[in-house]
Parts: sequence; C-alpha cells; structure tokens
Amino acid sequence: MLNGFSRNPVAAIAEREAGWLLLASLLASMPKEELEDQVFDVLLLWASPFTGNPESYLSHIQDWASELRVLSVAIEALTAFIRSFVSPIIATANGGILLNPVLAYLGGALSLISSLRAKQLPNLKSALNLFTTRTLMAYQSLSNPVVYQSEHEQMLQLCSSPFSDPSGWEESSCLKFLLDKRDASLGPWIPGRDSFEDELRAFDGGVDGFLPCVWDDEISNFPQPESVSKMLVNQMLLCYGSIFACQDNTAKIRLLNNIDQCLKAGKKYSWYMFLVSNACVALLSGLKELLTLRGAQSLPTDIFSMIQSIFKGILGESEISTAQRRAACEGLGLLARTGNDIFTARMARSLLGELATPVDLSYAASVALSLGCIHRTDW
Repeated sequence: MLNGFSRNPVAAIAEREAGWLLLASLLASMPKEELEDQVFDVLLLWASPFTGNPESYLSHIQDWASELRVLSVAIEALTAFIRSFVSPIIATANGGILLNPVLAYLGGALSLISSLRAKQLPNLKSALNLFTTRTLMAYQSLSNPVVYQSEHEQMLQLCSSPFSDPSGWEESSCLKFLLDKRDASLGPWIPGRDSFEDELRAFDGGVDGFLPCVWDDEISNFPQPESVSKMLVNQMLLCYGSIFACQDNTAKIRLLNNIDQCLKAGKKYSWYMFLVSNACVALLSGLKELLTLRGAQSLPTDIFSMIQSIFKGILGESEISTAQRRAACEGLGLLARTGNDIFTARMARSLLGELATPVDLSYAASVALSLGCIHRTDW
C-alpha cells in the first residue's frame, strides 16, 4: 500500500494514507518483540518522503494539500515507531542505531515545513499546520530534547511564532494538564472531573440557574476535539519550553526576553489574555523540563529573577483567569524547586513583604497561593 499504489492519483493518495494509518496502528498495538526482526525494514519506509532535497521532492507533487495529509499520517506512524522502539533504548549504547535515521527523517520533515512556509500558499495553511503539529509531536515523543540539539535553532524559529506574532494565534489549552492535579478544586473547572467542583459550581449558580445543564453551550461535559490551530499552538509552546531548558544561559535570556517584551507590548490588545496563557504554558513547560534534565543548578540568578518577574507581572493583572493565576503561582513554586536555597529564601521573603502591605485583595490572595506553592516544594 505504501510502495505499490494505484496509477490513479486520487486512489494512490487514499491507499498511501490508509497504509500509513495501518502501520501506525500496528506499531502502537503489537508487542515490539514480534517486529524486532523487521525493524530496519520498517524504518526504511520513511526514507522516500523524508530524505533528500525538499524542493526536488515537492516539484513532483501536483496536489500538495493531499500530499501533506499523507505525510501527516506518515509522521504519526513514525511517532508510534519512536514510542515503541526508540524511546525505551534512547539512553543505551544501542540507542543511536535507530535514533540517527529517525532524526534524519524528522529533519527532512522540518525542511519540508520551512520550504512550504516560505511559499506562503493560503490554500495549504490547514494541511501544513496539521503536518507541523504532527512533526512537533514526534519530536516531543523523544523523551530527551538534547538528542535533537542540532535542530533547536530551526525549531525555535518555528515555535517562537506565538510570541513574535501573538495576534495570529489561539489560546493554548495545555494548562489543563500542566497545572498540579492536587489543586483540582482551584480550576480550570472541568465538569464531572471532581464532585467537589461540581458542588461548588452548583452553589455559585451556572448559566442555567443553580445547577449546570449538561447541554449548556458554554460548558461541555464531554471531551471536544481541538482545532488544528489549537493543537499547533499547544505543540509550539511545549517545544519552546523543552528547547529553552537545553539552551546555554545567553540563549535562555534571549528567549525569556522574547516572552517578557511580548507581554509588555501586548497589554493594550484584545488578545492579551490569550498571550498570558501561552506565556504560562511555555514557562511551565520549560521549568518542568529543567527539573527533568536537572540542568538548573548551574543557572545564574538573573535567569531565575527574570522568570520571577514575568510571573509576578502576570499576577499583578486584575483580569486574568483562575487558571492563569494558578499557573503563575505554580510557576513560582516550580522556580523555588529549580533555584538554590538562597534564591528561594529571598523570593519567599519578598512575597511575604508584599503580603504584609496588600494593595489589592486579588493580588494578596495570589501571593498567598504562591507562598503555598513554594512551601509545597519541600513535600
């Protein structure tokens, strides 16, 4: 289905797409022991579309939108391959045998994305966004971002878009799983997830009255599919954070400045609240990756101070949502875990000083929650 497809172009597209979907399903569901003898044969299947000159490859394509749809499924299959065969052995001596060709394929996918984005073809936007999303998800499935360090600069050019052009991007939905689940009752509220939350909302009153209606348009009791643009901004921000954690100190400061300047310049625009969520996602993702890599011990104090300043600036905004307030507070808690004891003590003392002379009750509550998050870092 992948190599001997029909001469009819429409049928060939359908056959290739079905072939990649079937391969992805097999890789995700079959025990890897059953495929170990054929693993290199399977790995060769991605060589044709993702190696060589992207311009040469694209010159032979008549229907780019359909081809991108096929390539998106091919990358989805590659992600299944990575999770099954590459991630478990990535830290071993044999990890590079499978990792190197996978990185070559992902690098080829990035080259295709860069080439097509440079052409700025409007009828390709949706298909290209999906292909970009799948490619970033494949990179994220490699548990250690250091292994694709050679691609970091190219990926940062792509993933910085929510901060270089914030008006063109949606609000990320990643705070749902980045926030600490131990504080579920503090929001964001997901109906049916927590009975205590349901009771709180029933007491406060919903759109329907005192009890929320499951058919309320504004609140969904059932998981809703996310748009391609929403998935793309999610992956961009997660990648931005994970790559931030691997950079040298100069690059870290530059990336933090991008976020800080964007937040300061965007206050007067209608999309500012979207930007706040996106900044929180990128920073939380970066701090969590720093903890995973244990690379925070050598960071200078000015990097910690910049992150602290960004989070405190967000807490100072009166119109931020509960989820954004939680994100900034938990960000300060994560900062306490990544920083040294001296920095953490100074940050806690500074926050206690602000709590002693509160100007705004909402800000005072935020400071109190931040102190709780910092205290919990010792749990």
